[in-house]
Amino acid sequence: MSTIRKSLLSLAVASVVAAPLIASAEGFGTVSANVALTTDYYFRGISQTDNDGAIQGGFDWAHDSGAYAGVWASNVSFGDTHLEFDTYAGFANEVGDFGYDVGVIKYNYNDTSSHDDPVEWYINGTYSYFSAGFAYSPSWFGSHDSSKYFNLGFDYDLPSGHSLSLSVGKSFGDAYEVSGGTDYDYVDYKIGVSKDYYGLNWELSYVGNDLSSKECNAYGYGASKGNCDDRFILSVSKSIDDVSKSSEGSELPISGNVALVTDYYFRGISQTDNDGALQGGLDWSHDSGVYVGVWGSNVSFGDTHMEFDTYAGFANEVGDFGYDVGVIKYNYNDTSSHDDPVEWYVNGTYSYFSAGFAYSPSWFGSHDSSKYIHAGFDYDELPMGLALSASIGKSFGDAYEVSGGTDYDYVDYKLGVSKDIAGINVDLSYVGNDLSNKECNAYGYAASKGNCDDRFILSISKGF
Repeated sequence: MSTIRKSLLSLAVASVVAAPLIASAEGFGTVSANVALTTDYYFRGISQTDNDGAIQGGFDWAHDSGAYAGVWASNVSFGDTHLEFDTYAGFANEVGDFGYDVGVIKYNYNDTSSHDDPVEWYINGTYSYFSAGFAYSPSWFGSHDSSKYFNLGFDYDLPSGHSLSLSVGKSFGDAYEVSGGTDYDYVDYKIGVSKDYYGLNWELSYVGNDLSSKECNAYGYGASKGNCDDRFILSVSKSIDDVSKSSEGSELPISGNVALVTDYYFRGISQTDNDGALQGGLDWSHDSGVYVGVWGSNVSFGDTHMEFDTYAGFANEVGDFGYDVGVIKYNYNDTSSHDDPVEWYVNGTYSYFSAGFAYSPSWFGSHDSSKYIHAGFDYDELPMGLALSASIGKSFGDAYEVSGGTDYDYVDYKLGVSKDIAGINVDLSYVGNDLSNKECNAYGYAASKGNCDDRFILSISKGF
């Protein structure tokens, strides 16, 4: 089992155990959630996603004393590594006008051994508009040498609700002597302007560093991909300070959602080689029933590491019957437009039951039509606040005739139990399909990796 999956499972188990205490114990602290969509994930001036977009988010627990702990994740692009999942803990408080934060962070990646997932200690301070910090790791990623990082920042509220942020940092230490003892210390910088609109924070930043192409390549980041180039980055984020408080009744037209899952499955098949995933999105809806949204997740298909879906539709009710008609565009970071299919769908609900149909005229690499029909059952009146969900679906059409005209239609299924604990939904599901290994390989999903195997999936999610 990979480091990332063990971390996600540990987080989920801890949430199930601790959340009742959070919900019932006075003064135990609060849990917050956050999600962001960004045009590039940069870390200390260097792109972690080959200058592609990223979905990012996490959960944080904070106590009135200043103690805190949290998890944060993002898709990345380092060969077979497609997900970063960080865990951290610390103590933050104030002495007069001076604020301080002392803690430790563990960087985890889905396909690296434990010694490649470094631990870093940090201390930060703030005074008025200014901030400064220092971080130290005794074994920095693949170098196994020490790394030090020093940074300065400036944050200032501008007129019209805008905010200005400036920062500069220096990475140095034994880990940066990467070529025959040559010192490749470097400086990174950022200038950004942000503003809150309709409950979302929008930020435009210019980031960069003083690395040469030779130094960038020496670090293994690929100068030819522009990973060390200066660039503009646009990000849109949303957060909630206390997940135990319902967001129902909010007048804001835009909602957010974030989830950590032990595997991203789509119609019964793993999209992440049975590794964990961070998922999240933003939705706008109108009282009439019109809605539009975006949703993202890390995936693992060769050089493809991110899925970013856009959709729009209309949902409403007629008596006890609910309906939803819309269209979704599946987008991936390294495929051409004809490989990013469009799918139309219609769904209906009545009482505990649901059913739907989806159609795509050109399904992924096949360029043939795909059809999907599904039915579901959701019952939320079990004892102890538990909810039961069950679904079954069938994928069929010309796109599934993949081997000399052989029909590889297949059925997928899911059975899940979930519970809201202190404002967070925890779901354990059993998912699978009736595909043989031959059929799984024919679709390009690699049966040897277990992508088509039946499996349990644990997820922790929050909508806000």
